[in-house]
Amino acid sequence: MSERACPWRLPRRCLPALLAAACGAPTLEPIRRPPPGDTSQLPEDIAAIAPRPPFTPPDHRDTSHVPQDTSPGPPAITSAPAPGGTSLALADIAATTPRTPADALSAERTSSPVPADIPKLRPPPPGFVDLHAALPRACFAVRYATADNFTGAPLPGYDLAGAWLRERPAAALARAQATLAPEGLTFLVYDAYRPARASLAMVEWAERSGRRRLVDDGYIARRSGHNRGDTVDLTLARAGSCEPLDMGSPWDHFGPESHFSHKHASGAAMTHRRRLRRALQSAGFTPYDKEWWHFSFHDQGAVPLDVPYAP
Repeated sequence: MSERACPWRLPRRCLPALLAAACGAPTLEPIRRPPPGDTSQLPEDIAAIAPRPPFTPPDHRDTSHVPQDTSPGPPAITSAPAPGGTSLALADIAATTPRTPADALSAERTSSPVPADIPKLRPPPPGFVDLHAALPRACFAVRYATADNFTGAPLPGYDLAGAWLRERPAAALARAQATLAPEGLTFLVYDAYRPARASLAMVEWAERSGRRRLVDDGYIARRSGHNRGDTVDLTLARAGSCEPLDMGSPWDHFGPESHFSHKHASGAAMTHRRRLRRALQSAGFTPYDKEWWHFSFHDQGAVPLDVPYAP
């Protein structure tokens, strides 16, 4: 029969399947493409390189210490007095403040446990008062409790930044401060009572560093009025901001520039020195001409002590 006489016309693409069936070959299954992302039907070698959904790493950060904010509103801020006249916020302020995940991660890297007990000054010796209580509007920068002093290190007896005076000098200092209030001024106290061991350490430093002349010239004393608790080092400052006024030389600058009447202290600096001296002299203090910041009350019966500020 010729091709024209064949009653069935089949597409050419069907011929391979008909020939395979006639020869007994297995029938080929049609290829079914799996849906995108489904690799369950692929061989292992193909599945290993098949595209997969983006990988999101699990969050293994330990956030168990991050408190949850359960308060209905912002917590009330309370504070406790800290050594040196500053204020420290209580730990529960940070514990109830909402934080972002970035804040929590930063806290993990930089935070340290809050100490259970904040060091406190020992009570003042009998006959002494704490100037933080006697002068509530004054400012304090007790430099001998830090490395920011002429020796470059904290002095013995100043493990905590305290400022004590005997009762009578402290009351006189409060009267002097009251005269400054109408001008928007207050005192910035650098040092008050000084343990005897600190004075001896100053002398030892001068001898060790080759500056014995500071002792001979009267800038460093083996026995200081500070040891008795009736002498104070201070300057004038803006009330509220505690910004010190220009005095022509820094505190504890051992040189002629610190002398009260030195020519370097002119203009505003001399005006400020005179205002400081006038306020303290009116309350019974005696100035020291070589140090514009140094004033003594000479309280009768005062004796040197070596009581440190820390318990």
